[in-house]
Amino acid sequence: METPQSQKEAAIKRKATKVAAPGDLPSSSEEDEEEEDSDGPAPANPNHTAKSRNQAAAAPIQPSDPATATKSSKSTPLSQLSRREREALQAQQAKERYQKMHAEGKTDEARADLARLSLIKEKREMEAARKKAEKEEKEAAEKDRAKEIDEKERKKREAAMGGGGKGKKGKA
Repeated sequence: METPQSQKEAAIKRKATKVAAPGDLPSSSEEDEEEEDSDGPAPANPNHTAKSRNQAAAAPIQPSDPATATKSSKSTPLSQLSRREREALQAQQAKERYQKMHAEGKTDEARADLARLSLIKEKREMEAARKKAEKEEKEAAEKDRAKEIDEKERKKREAAMGGGGKGKKGKA
């Protein structure tokens, strides 16, 4: 059996090595002591395995150019790639194929876009032709109006000049 003294010392040790409960924050003095004491690296995440660290270290750096990315991944056979890598590669290749077909106008979406754009283009051309015709009509109407005004002014001048002559003829 343990003596009361040894039990007391064990209780003090347990209390000193108290496990932090969620929500417990260390005081600023404890943080400073920890920073001074911990000269080594932070403890490793127990969820990370040696295999995953090796894969992360050996992971190729993806170049910014997608064309070179596919060439480097094609150099390794598909059987050596993991399922996720293989699926990512296949998805990337499918996306590139779709973009190529879309640029060539072979996809349904591209056809719909082209049809919509042709309708918009046709509508704009019709609108431009209508505006041009209205402008020509307006100019023709202004010319007619200017001719009518000139004709009226000419008649008024003739009447003013001719009216004075008629009066003399009537008196004589």
